[in-house]
Amino acid sequence: MDEQFFVFAAAGIILVYFLVNVIVRKFDPFAPVWLFLVGYAQVYIIQAVSYHEWALRVRGQELVAAANFRALWALLWFLTVYHLGISPRLAPVLPRPPRGWSTALIAGVAPPLILWGLYCAGVVISAGFQGPDSISPEEALLRSFPFVMMVAAILLIVTGRSLASPQPLFFPAGLLVGAAYVAIWMFNGKRSHSLIGVLSTVCACYITRLKRPSWPVLLATSFAGVLVVAIAIGWRNNNDYELSASGFTQYLSDFKLEKILESLNIKDPESEQETTTYETTEYGGFLLMMDTVPHKSDYDYGANYIRVCSTFIPRIVWPTKPLFGREQWINAYIAGSEMDRGEEFTSPAIGILGATQLNGGAVGTLIVLACIALLLRAAYEYFRLYAEVPWVQFWWAITFYNAWFMVVNDDPMVWFYYNWGFSTFPIVVFLWWALKIVARDPAQALTRAVVVGIQQ
Repeated sequence: MDEQFFVFAAAGIILVYFLVNVIVRKFDPFAPVWLFLVGYAQVYIIQAVSYHEWALRVRGQELVAAANFRALWALLWFLTVYHLGISPRLAPVLPRPPRGWSTALIAGVAPPLILWGLYCAGVVISAGFQGPDSISPEEALLRSFPFVMMVAAILLIVTGRSLASPQPLFFPAGLLVGAAYVAIWMFNGKRSHSLIGVLSTVCACYITRLKRPSWPVLLATSFAGVLVVAIAIGWRNNNDYELSASGFTQYLSDFKLEKILESLNIKDPESEQETTTYETTEYGGFLLMMDTVPHKSDYDYGANYIRVCSTFIPRIVWPTKPLFGREQWINAYIAGSEMDRGEEFTSPAIGILGATQLNGGAVGTLIVLACIALLLRAAYEYFRLYAEVPWVQFWWAITFYNAWFMVVNDDPMVWFYYNWGFSTFPIVVFLWWALKIVARDPAQALTRAVVVGIQQ
């Protein structure tokens, strides 16, 4: 059987799943399953087709067929678990969120977060794209929190769009901060930050009014998302323009929309037309892991997930703290790479299926994808259950996009211990407890009435 049959079968399943949800009127663009499927399609459909000839040449037809078949049944397994009745039953038993919201509290919290985010951006800009070698350890630590600026933007938008007590001045301020965040991180060449800014802003604007965007808005959002990603990647890799505000402005004026195809892995950049390997792409990393683990190097047996906790233990307390799972990751690349790789080799993402193969092969894939499906669906059902609550609106707008990160990064939890866990999670928890104390008697009646009216 043609090894690409499995790729096209996966594409058909995603298309049918989308159409069915649209026809039965259950399509919600802010459900995490859609961003998960967007990332899945990019890696295991688009990249699998674009890099097919290279994959056959380097890894052989048998392994490519096995990898594509793995991607197919893993997709079916994820959707099956996602739609099991377990997760919806978990949401009602979870702790109830604080229903109050304090304008004064947000007015006090947001400005310091914006300033901190701007400081982080300034450190990155002054250090250049190569970063940490030229800055002090203290600066390296402080520059790790740029996302708090986007957190502040969402806080302002939620406050400004509140159904119970809207604050007209907060909303445009939030939009301005969000737009500034996207622009700054496009200039810094960071595709993920720029895309998050677009997705979180659009989400916050709609869920605060208990609405969903129209199809034209969704299409515009999709275009804006791929555009900022293409701009950020192109600017980061550019050698033709001065790394300055004027150079960036000139780059934007000369930007060609065909660069979007490059960022989507549909077309190779001109500078890489003669490239010799795609193993540093997510699909290429997946094939390498399938080819190498466990035959040439060992499983990590999920050691990387220890970083969900170990990341937050300072090295001043644990000086010899290892980077759990990294040794097995590097060993796999050294054993299976087309090129000579040393222990200093780092960075390329291997995608969710590459990570689960490294965790434990097919068994690891079953376990990890089941856990992710349950987590995403339970979180979504919690959001739906308390959709009118401002704290939940803030939390969801600043969280739901991580379903995409789970697919296209180093492993499914990298979003937590490299960004969200230390830049967003503390603020989410702080607001939970602070609102429990300072906002005990919110104006709930109006919000509840609106919710009931919309549902009816």
